[in-house]
Amino acid sequence: MTITQRINRIQALLKTADVQLLAKIELLLEKEGEVQEDNSVLTEAQKRELDERREQHLKGESKSYSWQEIKQELIDEHGLQT
Repeated sequence: MTITQRINRIQALLKTADVQLLAKIELLLEKEGEVQEDNSVLTEAQKRELDERREQHLKGESKSYSWQEIKQELIDEHGLQT
């Protein structure tokens, strides 16, 4: 469904909407402004670890590898066929 089709559908629904539907729409719009629920499968400890590693990377305190370096290591160490 295109954006235009969605807008047209919403406008049609609003024209014929009853009080309950309008209340649901209002609730959705109010929730849109709130912080979205975190649906992550990571534990808090894992998130902290990732945050710490990211900070180390941004500070230049950790080693980074180019895609070519990774690819070459996979070829050399693990027999990756190109």
